Amino acid sequence: MHNSLYHCAFALIKGEIFLDYVTDPNVPGFFTKRKLRKAIKTFQKVISINPRNWNAMFAIAKVHQRLGDMQASFEWLLKAREFAPDNPSLAKETALTAAHLGTYDKSIEVSIEAISVKPDDPVLHSNLGMSFLLANRPDEAVNSFKEALRLEPRHPATTRLLSYAKYVQAGHFPVPKSEREIIQNLPRTA
Repeated sequence: MHNSLYHCAFALIKGEIFLDYVTDPNVPGFFTKRKLRKAIKTFQKVISINPRNWNAMFAIAKVHQRLGDMQASFEWLLKAREFAPDNPSLAKETALTAAHLGTYDKSIEVSIEAISVKPDDPVLHSNLGMSFLLANRPDEAVNSFKEALRLEPRHPATTRLLSYAKYVQAGHFPVPKSEREIIQNLPRTA
């Protein structure tokens, strides 16, 4: 019963949900929303059978992201992390969602936890740098971006993020208020 419900729920979200914090910019239509809400209910049935099924919790979080409810997504990601605290992908998603919601301290906390599990992941260091920037901690942002570049030299986006963080650190740019502001103001070259 558990597995068939799980597969049924995944069939409902196929083609609608993407991993690694990628969201479809198009607002889902009526029928898609209906299908996604049905998937949430089906995943909740899976969890009622197996309350430790963090994969189902993660899927519910992704569905909420697709529906535009980032707060519900964040809450489900936190629940999933209770059962998979050492999963760096889950931590990365939780940290990015926390940053999106403006809870930068939580984003930093989760990113640091993820880095303790997977210290050689340059994306985790880069995401931590973004959270530090948004939390008005440019010195730590610079250090995080430098570490990301040490792990993945010449990464173009991280090189530009480091330059941006240095501008903020020097007072040439104001502290950014959003991820979008950072992306829009990145130097073209580092």
